[in-house]
Amino acid sequence: MWNLRCLEKRADEVPRSNIPYLERTGEKMIKLSDYIFRFLEEKGIKHVFMLPGGGAMHLVDSIGKSDIDYTCCLHEQAAAIAAEAYGQHTNTPGVVLVTSGPGATNAITGVTAGWIDSTPMIILSGQAKRSDLVGDKGVRQIGSQEVQIVPMVTPVTKYAVQILEPSQIRYHLEKAWYEATTGRPGPVWLDIPLDVQAVVLDENELKGYSADAEKVFFINDKVKRVVELILEAKKPLVIAGNGIKLSGAQELLYELLELLKIPVETTWKTIDLFDEEDCVYVGHPGIMGDRGANLVLQESDLILSIGSRLDTSITAFNEKNFGKNAKKIIVDIDDNELKRMGGNKEVAIVCDAGVFLQELLYQLKKIQEDSLFIEKKNTWGQWRTHCKNLRNNYPVITQAHRETKEFVSAYYFIDKLCQLLKEDDVIVPESSGGAGEITYQAFRLKKGQKMKNAAGLGSMGFGLPYAIGSCIANDRKRTILINGDGAFQLNIQELETLHRLNLPVKIFIWNNNGYASIRAMQRNNFEGNYVASEENSGLTMPHIDNVARAYGFKTYKIYDNKELDVLLPELMRDDETLLCELMVLPEETVSPRVKAIVGENGKIESGVLEKMWPYLEEC
Repeated sequence: MWNLRCLEKRADEVPRSNIPYLERTGEKMIKLSDYIFRFLEEKGIKHVFMLPGGGAMHLVDSIGKSDIDYTCCLHEQAAAIAAEAYGQHTNTPGVVLVTSGPGATNAITGVTAGWIDSTPMIILSGQAKRSDLVGDKGVRQIGSQEVQIVPMVTPVTKYAVQILEPSQIRYHLEKAWYEATTGRPGPVWLDIPLDVQAVVLDENELKGYSADAEKVFFINDKVKRVVELILEAKKPLVIAGNGIKLSGAQELLYELLELLKIPVETTWKTIDLFDEEDCVYVGHPGIMGDRGANLVLQESDLILSIGSRLDTSITAFNEKNFGKNAKKIIVDIDDNELKRMGGNKEVAIVCDAGVFLQELLYQLKKIQEDSLFIEKKNTWGQWRTHCKNLRNNYPVITQAHRETKEFVSAYYFIDKLCQLLKEDDVIVPESSGGAGEITYQAFRLKKGQKMKNAAGLGSMGFGLPYAIGSCIANDRKRTILINGDGAFQLNIQELETLHRLNLPVKIFIWNNNGYASIRAMQRNNFEGNYVASEENSGLTMPHIDNVARAYGFKTYKIYDNKELDVLLPELMRDDETLLCELMVLPEETVSPRVKAIVGENGKIESGVLEKMWPYLEEC
């Protein structure tokens, strides 16, 4: 049986050797699998997430000889999730190495998250040898564990190819890198048959990829119109989307807001761009946003959206009502996202967020001493104060949360946790359910703290591997994982990976006896006909503390708010890895939120952002 040491490879643990060439007169010979990892080294890749297998054996051997560190996860889904987290933190490709067949198919969920979140990723999959491929033979399988993975992943990748001709490896690597890192970033996938991995090549004969010249954005005239609209506005608002992070334009955004001093709201992906107390920050809008931010959005007369796809979670499935009083300027690098918005915009600019901000700043600085500009800034100051007051008047965390007895209020936990965090902590909420939704809604971040997850896909089970990838990407700084008891089960095996790596991750599990968000849906829509959502309907949870101790973790359990007050400060005092189970209110749900109305024959009518449940007239 093939044996491979599944430990994170560190420079001080494993002897290193350069990838060898086979020297011949006038030739530079190199094994194809070695060439791949030397290419990645030269591109600056420092880490790969993987799970070994026979179909990728040459690739696995080559990474073992390279200077790239690897983390061996215990499920390919977890490896892809960790790589997606790594890519999101570093803004460089997160790399995944998996074997053929189920190894490749298991990775698809993590790759799909990267596709939705525009995260640069490179996936290398092993494959059966070329003579054993199905090809166009019409059968379902020939080779051992052979699966036609490329057609499966094409819809969720920017570039996916099976490499059948070894001499084309340089071309495909260079093209894959270009696609993953330019324009709107995203995953790319190279499927490499076993015999192709083993081919020895003459490097001098390899042809490269020549990309078309980078797109030049001619936006001067459109930006002039943007400046005009800003100066006409009485109640302007900026929505800062993930495109700003992807373009590395955070400082340009800060410069713009310092110049204009107008309010800004963030999407879930950019919630960590601003300190809660920043004078221009007024929250995050949407179905599960905060009430004040939604009221600001609906009251504004100009919305400048930069690098946000304005998905349905923000518009509440109601684009016509979104910013109903506002002219809209939408900047997005993806023309398809602009087309999706239809005619609901004054100015649409297909452009990288950084390029747009540079041009906007250039044009605004030329007029910053003009009397009109100065006059408008004074007006905007009054508007900004009004926006801050709106947000402060409708806090997410209420006195009722603080007074909860018998259980821990999830909102109160978030309230206390925010007070105990360090400035460079990384926070990872689960990607679905209350642990993600309530955390995002209620969290109050300080500048320097990072919050990451894959809310776009919203898949259960992302939390633990995402925390692992995030911690590694963030130089092993303390990471706080907030997870639900149900979601935690999907990749619970990665507790072993976390323990092996000795990463400073504090795990807080919200125990609400199963799938609380599913129960809420069944309670509200099906008269409480619970199915597969709690113990009496076919779902049971293990004793999480017992499982965690079996993996070598210290465990704690908190039953109510009073215990939380005493124990949480102790748990947060240092960087020690631990697991703490919180017995949260079983039926506590996201509040406030925009609720849809189910009409006759199941027709769903979208709610409006300015009217969140519980409705103000009922409060």
